[in-house]
Amino acid sequence: MLERLNYVWRLFGTGLAFSMFGIGGIFMTIFVFPAIAFFTRDEETRIRRVRRTIYHAFRGFVYFLRVGGIIDSRFHETEKLKDCRGALIIANHPSLLDTVFLMSRMPDVQCIIKHELWSNPYMGGVMRAAGYIRNDGDAETMLQQCEKALKSGQNILVFPEGTRSVPGQELKFQRGVANIATFFNAPIQLVIIKCEPSTLTKGSPWYEIPPRQARFDITFHEQLDMHGYLRHEPRSLKVRKLTRELEQYYVGKLCNE
Repeated sequence: MLERLNYVWRLFGTGLAFSMFGIGGIFMTIFVFPAIAFFTRDEETRIRRVRRTIYHAFRGFVYFLRVGGIIDSRFHETEKLKDCRGALIIANHPSLLDTVFLMSRMPDVQCIIKHELWSNPYMGGVMRAAGYIRNDGDAETMLQQCEKALKSGQNILVFPEGTRSVPGQELKFQRGVANIATFFNAPIQLVIIKCEPSTLTKGSPWYEIPPRQARFDITFHEQLDMHGYLRHEPRSLKVRKLTRELEQYYVGKLCNE
């Protein structure tokens, strides 16, 4: 009986959380971000304030999920973020909530976002106000945006898979992260996300919740220094090799931890 009540509450809570998320995005787009823009004329300062607002909103959302008993989350070795400056922060992507969890720990982070979100009625305004990078632009423009962020000391959050993982399928990284890292010698901060039992995976609707509460463990691992990486090899080889090494690292960690 108690298990059934817990399931019903988590189902209701998940629907409530999604509603809050969407309404919150619209509210910030209509009221909060215009107010920030009105009182902040400098573009860089305005974007930093917008991102900090998103950071606080996501922290509150994660807190609601945890305290409400809907989805638990634990963060490990977050002190490694203190050493991150001008770095690529990469993670595997098992769930719809991965971006929210990670950004709830980073008050001013650049992010490469799927272009579909720009036309999303709930989150499109948030993405534009924060000045995030679309993943469908031409390569030169994207590299310029990444260079600007990295040189200013901003970290860039990227999911090397490009989209959420499909449960049971082989992990497959695209070459975007390796291209950026080798082009600018940007350090790579490795993050492992584990979710047990799995929830909000690619292709699953929000109401397909697991029989028990899902728990996310987000662990910040080592940071890779790209200076001197295959120094005398052509960049195309560096990109292929780095992509393969990152794939192998994540497969090993996800299988063995």
